[in-house]
Amino acid sequence: MSEEQTNVATEVKATETPKEEVKVETPKQQTFTQEQLDNIIKSRLEAEKSKYDKKLQEEENQKAELLKEQQLKEAKSKADIEKIMQERLSEKDSELQKVKDQIKKEKVDNSILSIANKEKSINAQQVVALLKNEVKYNDDGRIEVVDNNSNVRYNANGELLTIEDRVKEFLDSNPHFRQGSLSGSGSQSAIGGNTVKPFNIQDLDMSKQEDRNKYAEYRKDRDSKPTQINLTNK
Repeated sequence: MSEEQTNVATEVKATETPKEEVKVETPKQQTFTQEQLDNIIKSRLEAEKSKYDKKLQEEENQKAELLKEQQLKEAKSKADIEKIMQERLSEKDSELQKVKDQIKKEKVDNSILSIANKEKSINAQQVVALLKNEVKYNDDGRIEVVDNNSNVRYNANGELLTIEDRVKEFLDSNPHFRQGSLSGSGSQSAIGGNTVKPFNIQDLDMSKQEDRNKYAEYRKDRDSKPTQINLTNK
């Protein structure tokens, strides 16, 4: 290298700007006090607990809804069962009432019919229709004859009045219900030779309101007169 080149190189070096030294700062490690750590942990625990409580509440709400639905289903099923049981009980009651009615018919109606025929009633069926409501057949099998006020009746000896006693009493008070009671009475003659037929209860049809009214008038007239009771034994 020549002297001239050497001088140029020296001048260039002299004119070059020295490079700045770059310093890299290392980040400082953050430190926490024990209190700060406790607060952070507590905050995170509370957040987790809040999430858990919320989820738990949702599950409880779902369970409550399911329980309500189940209760509604059970209530409906219970109502259906009760309805079926009521229907069955009603059927049983109806059957029992039929049996009671049949027993009453045999014990009461047939007894009145038999005694009325025995006492030579002209129309025994009509006697049954007139007297059967006066005879009370109890569930325990007791038979009681009652008056119009549903009071139990007794005979002269202080004993319960029997069906036979009542039928005889009725026929004695209404002799025209017995066969042969009208013999010799004949028909009553009216002016002009027309025959007027006398009033006879056996001619009444108790299924007709008109005849029932006639019988009611007859009883009203009969009951307004003194009643004679024959206490002598036949």
